[in-house]
Amino acid sequence: MADIPASRFRIPPHEMERIVALLGRLPNITEEAVFSALWSEHCSYKSSRIHLRKFSSKGPRVLMGPGENAGVVRVTSRLGIAFKMESHNHPSYIEPFQGAATGVGGILRDIFAMGARPIALTNSLVMGSLRQPRQMTLFRRVVAGIGAYGNSIGVPTVGGEIWFDERYAKNILVNAFAVGVVPDDAIMSAIPPDKPLLAVYLGNKTGRDGVSGAAMASRSFSGEEADLRPQVQVADPFVGKKVMEATLSIIRQGLAGAIQDMGAAGLTSSSVEMADKAGKGIEIDVLKVPLRDPSMEPWEILLSESQERMLLLVEEQNVGAILDLAHESQVAAAVIGQMIAEPVFRVRKGPSLFGEVPVAALTRDAPLYDRPQKTRPPQGSPQSHLHPSASGSHSIADLFLRLIEHPNGGSADWIYRQFDHEVGTRTLLGPGHDVAIVDLKEEDRAIAIAQAGFSHPVSRDPGRGGALLLAKTVTDLAAVGAWPVGVTDCLNFGNPERPETMNDFVQAVTGIAGAARRLAIPVVSGNVSFYNETDGVSIPPTPILATCGVVAAPRTAPPGSVREEGLHLALAGSLADLSLGGSMLDWLLPEFGGEAVPDVDWETLSRLQPFVSALVSGRRLRGSRAVGRGGLLRTLLSFVAFHRDMGVYLRLPSLENPLGFFFSEAPGRIVLAYFPEEEKAIREAAREFGLPILLLGQTALHRFSVHYRDRENKDKEIRLPLASIAQKYLTALTGQMETLP
Repeated sequence: MADIPASRFRIPPHEMERIVALLGRLPNITEEAVFSALWSEHCSYKSSRIHLRKFSSKGPRVLMGPGENAGVVRVTSRLGIAFKMESHNHPSYIEPFQGAATGVGGILRDIFAMGARPIALTNSLVMGSLRQPRQMTLFRRVVAGIGAYGNSIGVPTVGGEIWFDERYAKNILVNAFAVGVVPDDAIMSAIPPDKPLLAVYLGNKTGRDGVSGAAMASRSFSGEEADLRPQVQVADPFVGKKVMEATLSIIRQGLAGAIQDMGAAGLTSSSVEMADKAGKGIEIDVLKVPLRDPSMEPWEILLSESQERMLLLVEEQNVGAILDLAHESQVAAAVIGQMIAEPVFRVRKGPSLFGEVPVAALTRDAPLYDRPQKTRPPQGSPQSHLHPSASGSHSIADLFLRLIEHPNGGSADWIYRQFDHEVGTRTLLGPGHDVAIVDLKEEDRAIAIAQAGFSHPVSRDPGRGGALLLAKTVTDLAAVGAWPVGVTDCLNFGNPERPETMNDFVQAVTGIAGAARRLAIPVVSGNVSFYNETDGVSIPPTPILATCGVVAAPRTAPPGSVREEGLHLALAGSLADLSLGGSMLDWLLPEFGGEAVPDVDWETLSRLQPFVSALVSGRRLRGSRAVGRGGLLRTLLSFVAFHRDMGVYLRLPSLENPLGFFFSEAPGRIVLAYFPEEEKAIREAAREFGLPILLLGQTALHRFSVHYRDRENKDKEIRLPLASIAQKYLTALTGQMETLP
């Protein structure tokens, strides 16, 4: 096969040989374009698929799992929620506004393709340092793009995460999450029924924007990215709104047999994937596809990733009703093909044949790699408690101030102000908290959403770090009494052809999968983003997780902040491993490195949710918040910082490990706030559930002071001016956004 020419679409030579072997001939340009898209890492998961099998998607609540547009989990006797997270990293770096906006639009289409009405969005953003002008521009434009789409289509953005790290300067991460609600008897599938079906195009007209976007997202960056801008899609949220309402109406009326949105690889992936699931073939006539530019070549039409488009498989008697509904909705629609018995993907332009490829060659016969791995030992050693060299030069107060003055440790209020988080009137707990709560108006239930995506513990120890991220989301849910029902992920990594990267990926997946099995939480959807690398430099391993939970009594769920003076503050959960490994302090100040990523106390973690749920149902809490980023002191400040006059006064016992106690981010710990008269009942509940509980102190006006004894039994005091530290926390990010261009 030495005479096989080089690919016109950058398909590797060994894969071109495989294509020729499967076809028994050279592919024409249309066929080669189709292979380049569907065999790309972005579509085929060829480097990750064998490892993703470690995830369990089974469970009594699971209605739809991986392989559909989104996972669906039962939350009441008659309702399910569809949810998913996806990345839009490469496009957002090339053209940040459109890249971020189309990321939101794409994840929403995945949700309403299941018949679910989207009710909430969140996001996870990882950028380079804001000291770099390019990063400031990227950040502003990404946030603007997210807000523009979500606000325009009428779906609230209820939460998210932001992290700044110079190692992401050339490969930013933009991950979007959406959740929708659907009656369990109205769920739509992407698996077609065994009936004669026509292919109906619905939505925006097709243009050249996003052509070969899937292949672009499957490569590392090198040099200037400006020449890639045509491969970034263009968002139109107003058409997106029309397409959403039309699609949901079609599903409600039972007019479609199967639906898939035209996402990565556009019309090619949606048609081939549905044909493959049916065990049949599909014929597409590109002459019938609604176009913005009639001069487009067939391969461009097939690979365009123009936004706001859906592909429906429909029985002939329902086509007229769908076309009428599309006309009323002012969106384009056309019959562009049909399912066929012969298992091939056939492309015509009127009477002319432009390509014919076995469906299996594009899907099941695609390459599957078990790439080499190079193990690296976990960084850090068991906790050393006091770090004598570091503690001599930094007081705990100094360390705390360093954390909250950094954009990663301060309030993200500037971001939230760009988003409408109240539209739809379902938001019960919104941005600024570790968990969002969205009302299910259809039932007396609510959905809680918790995210985690800090790369540092995963960089330190991929397996233990991956497990820790899931444990963090479960702790956040437990803090509001929510029971976890499912998880979705975005696995953001560098070049899988590098053995170190592949090892990080496999170990992180193993850690997450093991934690999910231990907690009996199904992984129902997700996304892998490889090749986050520029000029041979990869990002740190960055899995991002979103876990959904059910709140049984949403009207009594404790808020994530408190405003009353004199409330008792207690810490419930494990103090067994308070290592600083993988914490923000460890990341910010390298001299505090050396400790291992903390081990999760799974037994204690499993008891937290029923414990808090019992307190919530008894209306015994005024507030609760999981110990998270920055550790206990930052958690306490964020607990009260929404009300600038409110602070804390803590009197603690002797602390063997003050640094770990105040700054460890080990999951499985929740701060509780309650009236003093509830003290006895809360301690009794803690005993009943076998949970350690430590009285910290109380809320107090105009002060932030902490008294404790160190390991040498010496009295120590941290006393900070409340107004000053609240201002530092609230302006750490906002101040930069308002002063820098």
